[in-house]
Amino acid sequence: MVVAAGKRFCGEHAGAAEEENARKRILCPLDPKHTVYEDQLSKHLKKCNSREKPKPDFFIQDINAGLKDETEITEQLVPISSLSEDQLGNLIKKLRKASEALHDALNDPKNGDSATKHLKQQVCLDHNN
Repeated sequence: MVVAAGKRFCGEHAGAAEEENARKRILCPLDPKHTVYEDQLSKHLKKCNSREKPKPDFFIQDINAGLKDETEITEQLVPISSLSEDQLGNLIKKLRKASEALHDALNDPKNGDSATKHLKQQVCLDHNN
């Protein structure tokens, strides 16, 4: 931190000069590794680098964490044999589209060897489940 003009200490160490300044410094509630003037706490909380940043619209907490137990399955599992002809046709279209996208990604030289290796590993893992 930079020492302000006319001050002896930076903001972090201004507590040592508290007798010179009647303002009280307190620990930041978001990150106790730094301090803030008590009378400027509300302003500080709005700009503190330790505050929680807004998540992007597409962010879903723990989306890849897996299930804790079988009771968390929210979708009804349906046997393929119980699907109507239209539903089965839609499923086949989705699977073909996913297969084409994966095939294109595996054969795209821009992905490089490491990405291709990763994609192939994912395909093997998906087939084993």
